[in-house]
Amino acid sequence: MGLINIRKIKIIIISASLIALGAFAQAATINKVVAAVNDEVITQQDIDQLLSVLYAQYSQEYKGDELLQKMEGVKKDILNQIIEDKLVLSKAKELGIKITESEISERLDYIKKGFPSEDEFYKTLETQGITIANLKDRYRDQIMMKKLVDYEVKSRISVLPSEVSDYYERHKDQLREEDKYKVKNILIKAKDEVSFELAKVEIDNVYAKLKEGANFDDLAMQYSKGPNAEKGGDMGYIEKGQMLEALDDAIFKLKPGEFSEPVKSEIGYHIFKVEDIKYGRQPDIEEAQKDIQMMLFQNKFKLKVGEWLSGLKGKAYISIK
Repeated sequence: MGLINIRKIKIIIISASLIALGAFAQAATINKVVAAVNDEVITQQDIDQLLSVLYAQYSQEYKGDELLQKMEGVKKDILNQIIEDKLVLSKAKELGIKITESEISERLDYIKKGFPSEDEFYKTLETQGITIANLKDRYRDQIMMKKLVDYEVKSRISVLPSEVSDYYERHKDQLREEDKYKVKNILIKAKDEVSFELAKVEIDNVYAKLKEGANFDDLAMQYSKGPNAEKGGDMGYIEKGQMLEALDDAIFKLKPGEFSEPVKSEIGYHIFKVEDIKYGRQPDIEEAQKDIQMMLFQNKFKLKVGEWLSGLKGKAYISIK
């Protein structure tokens, strides 16, 4: 949905906006028209520009094949996103929504804070071929679109206390806090068939010492290749789902003071020890109210903004080439 960035109410990432505008400023390819929305056109350049923004965003979160898969998914929806943004911006202009210079300046100041210095900020603009006017125009549009969505959709959504209490009663089990296990770990690393065989011999030796009564912390400091080895293998408190399933299975059946048998993973062999368990509690409705209210509001918003966008599309002339 085209309003994903509006709903988050923030700039995706600083460099993404600059990359996008740089792509626009430096583009030298034939600008093919791919769609028309009322009296505006959408070009291949528009699509490439937004893709550069999203690539800059996702490259901070994903790498390699995962990044490529994410971008492939984005490409399928990119034209629809631009169409929706065009319709929202057009509607905002039609209604005469005003944006003050102070609002734009506030957004610019926020962006500048992401750079080591103001000079670095302006150097980046110059390198990308972007002017302050370009940047201001982009932020003016973003703020205008957000204001329209707030007025047309967000302001008309409410969550009743009865809805919160009904949800709480129906989802008590899901709201219960997870048990937290204080865990220590001994890791013997391996990366190929030979090293896995050697690691198995070593971890079996460590396991035998533990069964004989050796101190877990001492063995971790002596044998473990994990990042927490010098602290006796201390991993702190963890919840189910934070580790691989095979490791979870080994950890979360242990009682305080118990250690696991050797467990194989893709990076080697592990032995875990549980030091302590903080059992999860059931929050009362007062404690859960804020989170439930926010979740119900977001669900309603997603539904209503979809209906609102469908209404805009139904009244618009849209032609995809």
